Amino acid sequence: AYHSPPVVAIRNFALTSHSEQGSTLLGTSHKSPVYDAAFYLGTMIRALDWNDTYLNKEPAHPSDNIPACLNVAEAEGKSGKDLLLAMVIAYELHCRLCDAAGIRKKGWDHVTYGSISSAAPAAKLMGLSKDQIRDAMSIAITTGNYLRQTRIGTISKWKAAAFAQACQNAVRASLVVKYGMDGPSDIFEGQHGLINQITLGEFDLAPCFGGRDGEPFKVIDTYIKYFPAEYHSQSAIWAALDIRDQIGADGISNIENIHVETSFHSYEIIGKEPAKWHPETKETADHSLPYIVAVALMDGEVTLDQFDAAHLKNSQLQHLVQKVTVAEKKEYTDMYGKSFPNKITVSKKNGNVYEKEVLDPKGHPNNPLTLDELETKFRRAADPLLRKKQQDKIMDTIGNLEQVQDIGSLMRLFEVK
Repeated sequence: AYHSPPVVAIRNFALTSHSEQGSTLLGTSHKSPVYDAAFYLGTMIRALDWNDTYLNKEPAHPSDNIPACLNVAEAEGKSGKDLLLAMVIAYELHCRLCDAAGIRKKGWDHVTYGSISSAAPAAKLMGLSKDQIRDAMSIAITTGNYLRQTRIGTISKWKAAAFAQACQNAVRASLVVKYGMDGPSDIFEGQHGLINQITLGEFDLAPCFGGRDGEPFKVIDTYIKYFPAEYHSQSAIWAALDIRDQIGADGISNIENIHVETSFHSYEIIGKEPAKWHPETKETADHSLPYIVAVALMDGEVTLDQFDAAHLKNSQLQHLVQKVTVAEKKEYTDMYGKSFPNKITVSKKNGNVYEKEVLDPKGHPNNPLTLDELETKFRRAADPLLRKKQQDKIMDTIGNLEQVQDIGSLMRLFEVK
């Protein structure tokens, strides 16, 4: 994502400040204040829509929390073990909050939960006490509530930076507590706290978190994206590619219509708004089920190239997008949270019909990526930017992260020459 427009914008912003006690802007040798470095790294993580996902009452991309862990760990001189602990804390909190209450339908963006899940590990890495961690979380959630309008209609570059802003805010909240500030009380259950104002009374938080009484940690329940597109579309892409193999490239011009059956959540997020049939930006296209299915059928692949300007302006592709219809399938809605299926039916002008259903896409816990596949994904992203020796060293360092004593040594491996 180093050269993507949202990342370039935030990098240029972060380069205007410098701090010896800060953190490295990934890909450079420059150190900015840790909260700006986290803002930048968070934008990198989301810009390609190629990270991980967790879906329940509220959707999430838990790896969005990593800047609050990685950048703060570097700034605080922490070890690889410290970093791993912080990441487990972030994933645990973020996913448990998504299980507790949905806020999307109430007009709030899912990144609001990041104010809590990023503040806790940042504060932990700063060595704050239990009470101080509470203060950091309360300041972060008081100041870090975000409107869902970020993801409605034509989606702007800001989508990539929305959680990064929550992460930046959480790190700043932790820092001010570190230097003596305290936070508001009753932040969850108070008269104007989270439950009354944001979740509107809904808050079924699990009584037992990971690590207690045999309860597994949530990090193992998350899903890694195989394709750089919104998660609900992942199984649809596999289905479309299967049909493409059956009809071939020459069969695309004879398609009469394309019907996608999906869950209500998928329909609402990526298959409902008129803008999904007329995407004008990459950010809208990779959140458009009609576009994603059409481009998979036309090109036989879904990579970053399928969301470039040439594709968005391709009249043949746009014509194919208009042939896509999307509807909820109640059976899929009932499966939501455990599986995220899609079924595609392609009807040809000659009367032939092709169908394919995919329940668990590659990267789901029921169909996990192998270590080799993860490495392939990393190298595909890194090849334009990092030499093979750099990539090898990064893979080796991350594979032995618990042995790393200086997180800064890991950050320096990513410098783009």
